[in-house]
Amino acid sequence: MSRPSSAASQAPARSASRWPRLWGPSLGLLLVFLIGLFCYRLWVVQSSGISLFFDEAQYWDWAQDLSWGYYSKPPMIAGLIWLSTQLFGNGVLGVKLLVMLLYPLSALAMVGFARALWPTSSGVRTGVVAAALFATIPAVGLLGMFASTDAPLVLCWTLAGWMLWRAQVTDRIGYWIALGVFCGLGLMSKYTMAAFAVTAIWALWAIHGPRRGLFRLGPWLTLITAVALLSPNLWWNAHNGFPTLQHTAEITTQSSRSGGLEPVLVFAVGQILMLGPVAVLAGWWLRRRRGQPQASDSQMVSVPASQWAATTIMDPTRPAVMPDEVATPRKVAARNSPYYLASESSFRYLWALSVPLQLIALVQAFHADAHVNWAAPSMVGFTLLIAARLSPPLQRLSAPRPNRWLMAALLSNIVLTSAVLHLRDIVGPTLPAKLDVLVRMRGWDAAFQQLTPAITDPTTTGLPVLTDQRLLITHAAYHWREQHVRTLYWNPRGTHNNHYEMTHSLPDQVGADVLLLTNKREPTQITSRFATTRLMKSVRVPVGPDRAVELHVYFLRGFLGYGPRSAETTSAPSQDD
Repeated sequence: MSRPSSAASQAPARSASRWPRLWGPSLGLLLVFLIGLFCYRLWVVQSSGISLFFDEAQYWDWAQDLSWGYYSKPPMIAGLIWLSTQLFGNGVLGVKLLVMLLYPLSALAMVGFARALWPTSSGVRTGVVAAALFATIPAVGLLGMFASTDAPLVLCWTLAGWMLWRAQVTDRIGYWIALGVFCGLGLMSKYTMAAFAVTAIWALWAIHGPRRGLFRLGPWLTLITAVALLSPNLWWNAHNGFPTLQHTAEITTQSSRSGGLEPVLVFAVGQILMLGPVAVLAGWWLRRRRGQPQASDSQMVSVPASQWAATTIMDPTRPAVMPDEVATPRKVAARNSPYYLASESSFRYLWALSVPLQLIALVQAFHADAHVNWAAPSMVGFTLLIAARLSPPLQRLSAPRPNRWLMAALLSNIVLTSAVLHLRDIVGPTLPAKLDVLVRMRGWDAAFQQLTPAITDPTTTGLPVLTDQRLLITHAAYHWREQHVRTLYWNPRGTHNNHYEMTHSLPDQVGADVLLLTNKREPTQITSRFATTRLMKSVRVPVGPDRAVELHVYFLRGFLGYGPRSAETTSAPSQDD
């Protein structure tokens, strides 16, 4: 008789020791939802007739000559685009596809992140809601269509946030090393990842675990791993005068636009729009209505002990204190139970994951303006916080939830993003250019196709293409990729203020013949430095009632040097002449 009783008494302990399952009907629906959204965005890219954005064309050009660093960015984006084009070709979708895929992967990572924060079956459902919400917020709906550095940064930020939580509450070496890997990869994507250090330093002392602070092996292993992964980029910077670090410092402390209270307000409103106004309203309203989750709330202590995963943060000689077993968890289980972590520390941690980066961006906006995407990783923590209101992680699965708010947030985000993307289709070609978010990607294919005969003419075939703008040199490299054109950058001052001044400057040597690509009708500043000039072709492609892509190609012969001193000091023509 004692054996069945003993087995029965051990059953709850075994049940409590299991982590809640990730796979289930809700995750299956999430996958279908994410695949549908991803296919829709691919269709928009394909059907809208857009070309690459300037930054994308630049990253594609970098990918043709892989390096451990570039003037303005670390090498991750170039490596991703190189791999994407190897798999899917050099078309617009081929350049974008692999990077676009990182946003759905970030959404899926949030499910595991939520389960770590709230190790219950309800916590898994919160993660599913967070993933669906994240996939629809306007920030992802718009950024998710472009091959930008934000995509790998957001993924690494999400995974690093997940690993930091697990590392602190378990102090396991594996989690600390994984944290270092994701921090290092994030830094190789964008230096904004360095702001994660603020959250990490706070978590080392504020999140309860077996040990706290820096006097242990784990945090140092994280630092060593991250620096080791970043070291090739640091080596490249050291051998090139630290251009990426200087560029990052310059855009942080300087700007052609002035800061002040108005840019701060614009940035703050932009963050709300990027999260979705209805989603922000839902999170605020439900928090005000229910208050911040407290350990004494009856709805919070209703989670059965069988839903809780095993924890390793407590003294193994003492049993885990589950919420059903304690009437006043604050007095008995405070800082010594998984319930305290889930009901108190997890929410504080998500705020710490988001607020520091937002504050840094707000200071930047006040000092010298800031772009709305500069705080994009903070959307991860904010989305999880809103999802915790829409689907509370510390309630029974059968408890009622504000599903109407959830549907309103998801639908409003989808409608808002789709309206922005399809506004030109709705209004027509009379839509002002400033209201068309895709306008800067329109017209380039047609313009360069019309100009192609000028560079394939027998008298000009094989000549390098000279430009005086990064916008034009990157588009020329991409759109004339089949002609394998060599691009040069007009650099009369010999400065190194961008990637092309560093690597593609026209040598100050007399005698060179080039094709000049410009958007100026009379580029006398350049043409005056050549012996003869001939206009080959001009095109103008309207992309809106008040905007057009206008380009001109000139055949320039006999470079005289950048200035009067050049004729006296230039070297002899190259052997190719």
